[in-house]
Amino acid sequence: MSGNAKWSAALSGAVLSAACGAAPSQFSVQTDSANGCYSVGATATVEVVVKEDGRKLKGPVEAWADDGWTNVVWRRSVDVAKEPSFKFTLTRATPGTLRIHLRGEGMREKLDRVVFGVDEIRPLTPFPDDFESYWKGERARLEREVPAALEKEPAPDLDTPGREVFRVSAATFGGGRVYGIMSVPKGEGPFPVCVTVPGAGAGQITPSHARAGWISLMINIHGFPLGKTKEQQKERFEAWKAALARESGEPTYQRFGFAAGRDKPIYHDSILGMVRILDWLAKEPCADASRFVYLGGSQGGGYGLYLTSLWGRFAKSLIFYPNMCDMLAYRAGREPGSEHISYQTPEHRPAAEQTAPYYDACNFARLIRTPIRMIHGLSDDNCNTEGGIAAFNALASKDKSLLLLPGVGHTWQKDTEFERWLFSF
Repeated sequence: MSGNAKWSAALSGAVLSAACGAAPSQFSVQTDSANGCYSVGATATVEVVVKEDGRKLKGPVEAWADDGWTNVVWRRSVDVAKEPSFKFTLTRATPGTLRIHLRGEGMREKLDRVVFGVDEIRPLTPFPDDFESYWKGERARLEREVPAALEKEPAPDLDTPGREVFRVSAATFGGGRVYGIMSVPKGEGPFPVCVTVPGAGAGQITPSHARAGWISLMINIHGFPLGKTKEQQKERFEAWKAALARESGEPTYQRFGFAAGRDKPIYHDSILGMVRILDWLAKEPCADASRFVYLGGSQGGGYGLYLTSLWGRFAKSLIFYPNMCDMLAYRAGREPGSEHISYQTPEHRPAAEQTAPYYDACNFARLIRTPIRMIHGLSDDNCNTEGGIAAFNALASKDKSLLLLPGVGHTWQKDTEFERWLFSF
């Protein structure tokens, strides 16, 4: 990689410990590579070690490796009581990953991925010729057609001794609004600002990532006001989802609108409304416009790439396991980073494939020159690893680093070197 771009894989020795949700793993994986990464065409020797609890499993354990999509490349059945460790080899002729699985009576674990050609994994979703002009045009159209009507409402119920909290919102297309919450330190500013968008789900109703001496700005993607309680927020979220499903014929909000046109996915209006809030806050006396940073993961990681690219004024961004990456990779037989399009109902998929490139986070990444750090677990099945790696490799920034975490799934990593980098000025 050129410039300061780099990647690394963090692990303890060469052991890739399985991440399988809340339950402790009964297995571990070891490779003959120091970091679980190989060149394309190289042979990876993998050893699965069954821990003491795992040896009590009844019956055979089915072990296999696949490309994360449709192609199983290795399989065997193992009696772990008699064979508490076993080895096999894997290789891949094209850049990408292979995923190791185990299934036995009453359990299934997706252990980890082995990476081949990490710096050669590139987005397979096309980059439209008019991508940049389209989004510039939509920003300009919003300013022409819709007054910002920004609102800032004190939220004394959320104040703390050292901070004041405000609910904020701005108008976007279709009569809608984008809603967020901001926590501001008491005292004389201007203060640096940390911006985040939550992961998928009902969103948040309280400030997040509030640090001493920093403004915290959280913006939800939904088009409804923040609830005053978690129960109220969930009720509004469920009603919002149900209305979208009725309108689109798709069961999840992430798939909404892709088949209806470029300006119909829920991301369209929320991205543009968020940019409006950022524009407003950057002009406020309390905020230091030169020290805005972005921190987010999953859905919030995808939005981090959207906003870092489209707003263009962040000093630094830290992205965890981004969603919405390389949505159409499945058409070339590779695991997509996001299943927004591959899971569309069959009658909607052809049209959705035309819209997807305009919302693929890899395409926003191509325009990012902001210093950026990214963290992705190799055992993440919520936002598949290959999409995150492809987005990282697509970044135009010369100051970028990727941390790959073997054995780690869809889990936030606190107090990392990258987090300390983000907040240092």
